[in-house]
Amino acid sequence: MRYGKRNQQECWFLFFVFKLVWLPENHIYSDKKHIQNKENKEDNMRLGITEYGDAGVDFRWENKLKEIDGVILITKNLNDTFIKKVLSHMNEVPIVVHCTCTGWGHTRMEPNVPDYKQQLSQMKKLIESGFPASRMVLRIDPIFPTEKGVKRVSEMLNYYHSLGLPENEIRYRISIVDEYPHVRERYQKLGFTPMYGGSFYPSDEQRNLVGNALSEYPYQFDTCAEDVLAYKFPATFRIKGCISTEDLQIMGIKYDGTFPENPQGRNGCHCLACKTELLTPRKKCPHNCLYCFWKD
Repeated sequence: MRYGKRNQQECWFLFFVFKLVWLPENHIYSDKKHIQNKENKEDNMRLGITEYGDAGVDFRWENKLKEIDGVILITKNLNDTFIKKVLSHMNEVPIVVHCTCTGWGHTRMEPNVPDYKQQLSQMKKLIESGFPASRMVLRIDPIFPTEKGVKRVSEMLNYYHSLGLPENEIRYRISIVDEYPHVRERYQKLGFTPMYGGSFYPSDEQRNLVGNALSEYPYQFDTCAEDVLAYKFPATFRIKGCISTEDLQIMGIKYDGTFPENPQGRNGCHCLACKTELLTPRKKCPHNCLYCFWKD
């Protein structure tokens, strides 16, 4: 009888411990597991981009839209076929379009690229067809940091301003041209003198030329891997990856927490690690730009 009574007391004691200790611990573990699942979901987030080719002439990005949470389509050729495809998919997956326009279309630098007037007129057409201006980026990539180069950019921007587009909704992005060794060889074969004297990057003087020229305009330009411009001209440039949390917000993609940057390990890159390339031809596209980073 005494043994049975002591056993009953021990049972109540163990039940008490179970309620006060094990259940709260298990609840905490459950919460941690839930948080971990959310983190895993963010880790699995994929935002597509078309940096290795041109989305306006290579439409293979269409086949991958179901695999991604959003997409940034970059093109120097906003042709009618591309516009139709964007409009047909914009309600299936969040899309941001980078309208690349350098001012060098239909020249030896960009022989098969539409001239800037045609490209910007097509940009206007896409917006007037119902594509949100807030998801449009005017991308000046690349800029040649010479007097002639910034003059072409100025002519293009002046024409852009004349179109009456919602400039306060559209975003802006720039990049200065890189001179790979094989690009310098192309220049020399056509009689052009490399701009950087054998270097990969522009000089401070050349960067200042670009900074001073673009400071004349009321736009703020995003830059990725061009941090020096943002430090020296903070009112005109800001450091922002080609894929950033701002893109997530504009696309309406919910996220919680932060993402690491620079998945490619590129010097100065600020793109989020959720970036995934949708075009992987690893060769020059039909535009055949003289400065293309892909080798011939």
